Amino acid sequence: MSMRQDPMVAAAELIVLLESACKNPKDFLSYDDHCNDISLESLSSSLVCTVGEISTWPSASNVIPGQVTFTVDLRAIDDMGREAVIYELSNQMYKICERRSVSCIIDHKHDANAVVCDSELSSQLKSAAGDIQDETPALMSGAGHDAMAMSHLTKVGMLFVQCRGGLSHSLAEHVLDEDVCAAGLAILAFLETQLYS
Repeated sequence: MSMRQDPMVAAAELIVLLESACKNPKDFLSYDDHCNDISLESLSSSLVCTVGEISTWPSASNVIPGQVTFTVDLRAIDDMGREAVIYELSNQMYKICERRSVSCIIDHKHDANAVVCDSELSSQLKSAAGDIQDETPALMSGAGHDAMAMSHLTKVGMLFVQCRGGLSHSLAEHVLDEDVCAAGLAILAFLETQLYS
């Protein structure tokens, strides 16, 4: 066991590091050119990290893998903060791999900047909610939406329909008919203001 250079164990340590960094970014990052106090504050409430895929080669129950590959999806409301996490995470991953005597290749497959919804448009959507607008919170969406692709062409904004228990994009997702109806009426009210303004 003492002679092993096991990439599976290294991958497990890297994944736990990722979880820890994303749960506690203030403990993970230092104040420097890559991160400032504003970035740290926004990261604390918006940073989400997911390892959704892992594969090994060769994949046999009694063989130390020669290669382990896993994906990392990292999202935040603030680009500077997200980049700071990627920078620090990459540095620490290389150190762990070196300590475990395994090679490490980090390949950035996709990079999408955060998109901020238009404040005027968001305000109009909130106003269109009518009687319930005081109960309407402003939310960050961690998911990719068409708004990201359209933001360079036009103003973007989103209206979310509440889901039972806050679960969305899940088989357990459930919305009440009256909430769908309320959102639809808010959209219609918003469209009416746009048509007559």
